[in-house]
Amino acid sequence: MNFGPKRGHLLFIFENFIKDFGLLVIAVLIGLMKGDMSVITQNIPLLIIVLVGPVGRVAQYLFTYYSIDDEKLIVKSGFLSKKTLEVPISTITTVDFSQKILHQIFGAYRLNIDNASNISEQKTKIRMTFSKEDAVKVRLLLLSGRKGLNGLNLAADDQKGRKEEGQAYQVKGIDLLLMGAIKSKGIFLLQLIGLLSAGSAYFNVTQTVVDSGLGRLFASMSLLQIIMTMIAVVLLLAVICGSVGCLIRYYGFHVLDNGEAIKIEYGLLTKKRYTIQKKKISGFSYEQSLFMRWIGMGTLHLFAIGYGGSGDEESSEDPILFPLIKTAPMRRVIGEILPEMKRESEYVRPQKGSLRYFFYNAGLLFSLSLLSLSIYYSQTIVFCRDVWVIGVFLVLLSIASIIMQYKNAAIYGNDENVSLSFGGFKKKTVFVKTSNVESISEQAGYFKHKKGITSVIVSYIAPLSEANKKVKNISIEAFENIREKLIY
Repeated sequence: MNFGPKRGHLLFIFENFIKDFGLLVIAVLIGLMKGDMSVITQNIPLLIIVLVGPVGRVAQYLFTYYSIDDEKLIVKSGFLSKKTLEVPISTITTVDFSQKILHQIFGAYRLNIDNASNISEQKTKIRMTFSKEDAVKVRLLLLSGRKGLNGLNLAADDQKGRKEEGQAYQVKGIDLLLMGAIKSKGIFLLQLIGLLSAGSAYFNVTQTVVDSGLGRLFASMSLLQIIMTMIAVVLLLAVICGSVGCLIRYYGFHVLDNGEAIKIEYGLLTKKRYTIQKKKISGFSYEQSLFMRWIGMGTLHLFAIGYGGSGDEESSEDPILFPLIKTAPMRRVIGEILPEMKRESEYVRPQKGSLRYFFYNAGLLFSLSLLSLSIYYSQTIVFCRDVWVIGVFLVLLSIASIIMQYKNAAIYGNDENVSLSFGGFKKKTVFVKTSNVESISEQAGYFKHKKGITSVIVSYIAPLSEANKKVKNISIEAFENIREKLIY
């Protein structure tokens, strides 16, 4: 054996402290407040419940051993039921490193290891926690024999990893702040919370609030004015919190392309490091919110089996390559990383007569239903006389989204890459290597198909959450042209 058999770092027991030890801590606190711990010790069912998590975690640590030979990674686990997992080193796609605050304090490293089986539902995701010395050794062994895939140096104060030869990309702090401010994710949810809070403030104002200056101010305003004010306040808070949160999460974002692999490093409170083989990358996606499109910027992600697309909260990654990059140099950058992306073709967009098919939309029907309700309540409830404005706004918003879906829909395909564009307020453009496309299909109703209009679905090698995308209401000729280019 080149490594092990060996247990991981003792910190493994406490990595998910709230999940594994939360009930025990609560039970102890209740006993201390009552001044009688017998409430726990003499209640056998309760004692079993609170000890399941800690005992299970300790047992997992004590009876799990890791070893590596020349060909495979071996994980042996289990006390009563023994389990042996063997993963060929040749199939490993990523070796991810991360450090939360607790890991940084004790000098430990979290390793997330994935292999090509992540394309299926039977995912092989191995999580290990080691000391710095063991983590470096495991990384070198798993990536041994692959020139240029030694990964980043794990020492926090060692800058050799940043001096490796290759194309380096550094994201500035001001760009991270800007990204947090203009990224749309979560903002509409916060606005909805503000809307509900405004309604609550309008209909359920306590006497104390009424007597205050704020209460009198609200009382002098209409429902529409209160809602718009609350939305503005919540939007401002969302921008501030988003900017700060983005800066903390992606602090020091650094990308190195050494010709054989992409190496990504970022994080302030939780440090993450990834090494991704370029031959495992299927393609890229470029996401733009409405605000991002106004300033010509977007967020660039990549598709690679074993990187991102995980539903596991303990080890989920955001498959991000550049938090913020301008649209113009984006094509140049992905072409430098994957030569297959250099060739561009002309996008095929929906025909003029296909706009009406985009209006067959559940969101539009829902907004029209809300408009009907808002008109009804504005006529029957005195305090809701202006609520119809909100219904009109939602319908207009839905129509605007449909028009943008029509304008954003596009597709092309050539011998080297296939690209799809779709989305409304949030536009997404996908670029996939033609050799990695697994299938292409089209679907349409009878009458729409007779008019030569269809929806194209492209499936490709990627994590399941990103493995297939659809472009709606494109000409059948576009589908046929792409189908001819595919390599099966």
